[in-house]
Amino acid sequence: MNHYVCTGGCDEVSDNQGVCQNKNCLKNGQPLHKCDCSDKTHHGLITICQKCGTLCRTKGGCEVESFKSELGLGE
Repeated sequence: MNHYVCTGGCDEVSDNQGVCQNKNCLKNGQPLHKCDCSDKTHHGLITICQKCGTLCRTKGGCEVESFKSELGLGE
């Protein structure tokens, strides 16, 4: 079944195409990515942080601020 996921680590999933609505997400306002997985793995669209081994999130997990430039997230 097609669905759309945010790749910013906020776990947002939608049945409809759109943008991330999570105000605490690094990718808030950016387009969700189409996915057709049936096992909730999202086929590598959501990746694990190379620094800490978990998803980079603004709530818990990796301290993404100190790695933004290395992760290509800007300043």
